[in-house]
Amino acid sequence: MVDSHVGAVKTDMLGRRLREYRDLRRLTLRAVAERADVSAGFLSQLERGLSSASIASLARIASALEIGVADLFADGKIGVSPLHAADRPVIRASDGVRKTLLTRAPLRGMDFYAVEFESGGSTGPEQYSHPGQHEVVAVLQGAVTIELGDRSLVLHAGDSLDFESRSPHRIHNHTTDTAFLHWVIGPAQRSARSKA
Repeated sequence: MVDSHVGAVKTDMLGRRLREYRDLRRLTLRAVAERADVSAGFLSQLERGLSSASIASLARIASALEIGVADLFADGKIGVSPLHAADRPVIRASDGVRKTLLTRAPLRGMDFYAVEFESGGSTGPEQYSHPGQHEVVAVLQGAVTIELGDRSLVLHAGDSLDFESRSPHRIHNHTTDTAFLHWVIGPAQRSARSKA
């Protein structure tokens, strides 16, 4: 399988952050690799800045480390100060997608993103999943199709959808216009509906 590459982020910085979180959790390469369903060799290359990874792979690795993907790219600054659009860390999920963090650091395991999907842009050629998280997608402008298992749902400006990240999913822009959305990923929660 060919990974879409994480762009605009130096792989050595990403690798260093991965290694720091793995060391903090006192986990071996093999343990993280097994939890993330990647090879130990791939993870080792990623940590040494010799490889890049798809957002799907990073999501599984982050989940294995019990962090959000945003933790891998946060600059560590804290405090009340504006994060200007030009200063946002950029994650390129795949060709035609530009994903930026909306916060300097994750908020209690929550990742907040602004995402632009060019015409034909997608999160990748296949659906992916990662356990233990919940996602909310809100379309600000344009339209996207969200594949959720065997369902295809079209969302237009003003529409939103939330779902468990363990459900296989993929987002793509089926239109000729660029779509803009906010995407929030946080810990899985038991809903009030499930308690009834």
